[in-house]
Amino acid sequence: MAMNLALDVDGGWKEAITIVHDLAWWVDVAQTEFAWTLGHHGSVGRDVIEAWGLPDQVSAEEALFHCGDEAQGFVRFIAFKGAQQIRIRAGAMPWDTGGIFTLMLRAREIGAVTEGLLNRGFTMITDPVTFDYNGQILTNIIFRGPDGIGFGVYERVKPPLAGWLHVKRLSQPFNCMQIVRSRDATRDFHRDVLGFGPFVDNDSRNATPIDSNFGFPKNLTTQYTTRAAIMHPRGRFDVKERDNGRVELIEWHGFEGCNLAERAIVPNLGHLMLRWPVTDAAAKVKAVAAKGAEIFRPLATVNVAPYGKLAVFSIRTPDGVIYEMFSPAK
Repeated sequence: MAMNLALDVDGGWKEAITIVHDLAWWVDVAQTEFAWTLGHHGSVGRDVIEAWGLPDQVSAEEALFHCGDEAQGFVRFIAFKGAQQIRIRAGAMPWDTGGIFTLMLRAREIGAVTEGLLNRGFTMITDPVTFDYNGQILTNIIFRGPDGIGFGVYERVKPPLAGWLHVKRLSQPFNCMQIVRSRDATRDFHRDVLGFGPFVDNDSRNATPIDSNFGFPKNLTTQYTTRAAIMHPRGRFDVKERDNGRVELIEWHGFEGCNLAERAIVPNLGHLMLRWPVTDAAAKVKAVAAKGAEIFRPLATVNVAPYGKLAVFSIRTPDGVIYEMFSPAK
């Protein structure tokens, strides 16, 4: 199936970039266990590597995957050669902040998915946990693969999930969970600098001990407040429009972990970056700079397969996640 290269301009993120040490292994797993489609496989352009601030001796190979004909939620796996790397979250606990914790996927049949992933060496944060989320009964497992690369997998138990008929085993990522030091500060960054709006913005606390899909001891699940914000460029638009391309910001208020934000830079291993299509990257970089954002990588023109020539720049969130904004080069 051909890739859907349509851009949700000024909407949700188009693709996630995940840095891996064994590209062939991830290509195999993405095709067999995730049932995603390989849309592009080749060398990363020298101009892209230079725009990321890497030296001349560094090269890279990439594989870009999509799910059915969905235009969002692409995942681009990249393996570098000639670069010194560390793993961003390989030893991190769910309450350690910084970088991307998981890409969130829907499962067609979570039992079969679990068996396949465990047989390939993935581990689980906990055994499956089923819970009620606003009247929806969901089963969730958080999987961790090589290099600390995490996926939060959800199966809708009831009511039946509608509109995802393209999913064979696992869907495209529809959300990106980030564990943050301050929900308020990171939410405000997305709102005030980037112009995003909240899909969710609330605090919650468990009244009685519960099984935790994040691995908290059951007797401590009443001891923290979950401060959450789910942000999207279109804010409180209709459900269909914000179903893809979200970011979810979680602060576990009352628990304190390590801050790993400084590790979340190219070319380190793990989920690293989200690419967001915008109307005009040159105008966008000026707008976010005027609102006080530090530009991480300056505006450049690069050739990114399969889109062609793009104008790109990047910023980092308060917790180190790289957002690369792009538009077709003029």
